[in-house]
Amino acid sequence: MGQEEKIVYKIIEESGNKRYMGEGNTDEIESPVDAAEQGTEDPGGRKSIKSVKPVNDSKKKVYMLYDIKPDTSLTGGAWYSENDFESEFVDILGRQTLTFLQKQRSHAEVQHADPLTSQRHMMCDIKKVKNFI
Repeated sequence: MGQEEKIVYKIIEESGNKRYMGEGNTDEIESPVDAAEQGTEDPGGRKSIKSVKPVNDSKKKVYMLYDIKPDTSLTGGAWYSENDFESEFVDILGRQTLTFLQKQRSHAEVQHADPLTSQRHMMCDIKKVKNFI
């Protein structure tokens, strides 16, 4: 690894799993960023740097060490798969949540004739919804 690649590696290493390469600091190191994109290898011949396209701006690339898992602010977490929004997954979660809340309401109305008591028993915390789903 040449001196420029070592500088790029150090900057990327310090940035962790969230920081963009290409904003602000690339003026100093333009050509090594190209090397990073191609996959700088460590002395053992393994790739040491990878690029990730963030879901909120697919035109940019974030560089990070190869073995670091990207932050969910970059990948979108469970809501995204390969930079595509998982609308079907969200629809399923919405329908399941609605089903749970409707069952909760039905049960509360049957069990409690008093509207205030019934309303209190309709409420639930997110843990109950999560367990249902």
